[in-house]
Amino acid sequence: MKKRNTMQNRHKLASNSRRRQLLKRVQQKVVLRRQHFQILETVDELQQYS
Repeated sequence: MKKRNTMQNRHKLASNSRRRQLLKRVQQKVVLRRQHFQILETVDELQQYS
C-alpha cells in the first residue's frame, strides 16, 4: 500500500511542476504582450504631441 502511495505522490509532484512551468510560460506571454501594448501606447501619445 505504501509503495502505491509514494507513486501517486510522485505523479502529483510531476504534474504540479508541469502545471507551474505552463503557468510561467503563459504569464511570460501576458507580460510581454502588456509591455508591447504599453510601448505602442507611449509611441502613439508621443506622435500626437509632436
